[in-house]
Amino acid sequence: MLDSGTVNMRPEDVAVLLGREARSPDMRPARDFVRGQTVLVTGAGGSIGSELCREVVAMGCGKLVALEHSDHALIDLQESLGAVRTPVIDVLCDVRDPQRLSAAFERTRPDVVIHAAALKHVHMGERHPGESVLTNLVGVRNAVEAASKAGVGHFLLISSDKAAAPGSVMGASKRLAELYLRSVGAESKMRTLSVRFGNVFGSKGSVAPLFARQIANGGPITITHPEMRRYFMTVQEAVQLILLVLARGGDESATYLLDMGEPVKIVDIARRMIARANAMTAVEITGLREGEKLDEELYDAFEEIEPAAIAGVLRIRPTSEDFAITAQDITELERVVRAKSDDIVRHRVFALLDRRLEQGVSEVG
Repeated sequence: MLDSGTVNMRPEDVAVLLGREARSPDMRPARDFVRGQTVLVTGAGGSIGSELCREVVAMGCGKLVALEHSDHALIDLQESLGAVRTPVIDVLCDVRDPQRLSAAFERTRPDVVIHAAALKHVHMGERHPGESVLTNLVGVRNAVEAASKAGVGHFLLISSDKAAAPGSVMGASKRLAELYLRSVGAESKMRTLSVRFGNVFGSKGSVAPLFARQIANGGPITITHPEMRRYFMTVQEAVQLILLVLARGGDESATYLLDMGEPVKIVDIARRMIARANAMTAVEITGLREGEKLDEELYDAFEEIEPAAIAGVLRIRPTSEDFAITAQDITELERVVRAKSDDIVRHRVFALLDRRLEQGVSEVG
């Protein structure tokens, strides 16, 4: 049922461990949208990226461009795709390299770009804030500019619930990327979308494979706080809803939120996994790590949510005129990252995010 690597979640696993059934949406609109299109996925070897690649190939995309900075991850992706009729172009490239990224986009001429490349671990982002900025924000700018030059019609950013009322550099970098995309969309012919959601259950680096390894090793299971709660989705749920946003999200550039149900206590997942493994494993509390919250928010005081035309998806609207994050802002922050200390980088990230204060908007949560 649960191995020590990436955990393949069966429906009964999700129902028991998360307390709800996994969704199975009608994917016909997504298939109609993807069919015949050249789709480029950045971060193609990651948990979300690789599932996106498998889904769009299964839906009949005209060509898949799998862009990834890890050669090992690209090889794993190729093996997971198997023998397919769809042409698959692998591109070994880092989104931090604007010249090589632009060349790859010009060579492959994608119709749709799904930007999944990211550094996602909050505590690592706190220890290495410059790395979060370079991948999660500078990388987005590089990909957007490359896409615009290559005539891409649709650009979708995979965001995070940690972008709401961000308390970490990782979350702040994601929120800034959302704001940048929104400003690009207001001036570009390219449709720009952001999709915000929580933790991917069973993915590499998430609690399920960690707990599975700890149980297999005889314990203990380690959690940071007994009251910590998180929103979870399976990777297939998230990817299917992302593709439906592309298909049915309308022509306007916007930010969307996936409905993840109720947040789940991490300690409850640990105890359920112990019970299902018939193990005698202790649970050990280790304490919150840098930048972590007990609870994540889905939207904050600067936003409101409204229904979208897609079951399981909400649309996020700013409650006031949002300030723009420009490519120049990101370039200036990049200079700070490459020249200054981590403390200065962290300060500049939040100073840029808090710039709305100078425009008479209430304080960031």
